[in-house]
Amino acid sequence: MQYDCLRMDLELVTQKRSLQVGDSLAEVLKRLDELELADFPERLQHYLSQRSYTKALIWLDNPDMPHHP
Repeated sequence: MQYDCLRMDLELVTQKRSLQVGDSLAEVLKRLDELELADFPERLQHYLSQRSYTKALIWLDNPDMPHHP
């Protein structure tokens, strides 16, 4: 999954973007759960595996930002 698609799904889950007609939150969460995390940087992998979707979205905007629990 490219970062653009990942960003869109994260924005849907964090309610920064509205779901399209015919799409469901369950489908978006399923896509996020099925990501092949090995292709992503370690910190992003961590956020996604822990379902820290807001932190993952922030990381996409600023990957050099220090990690805050």
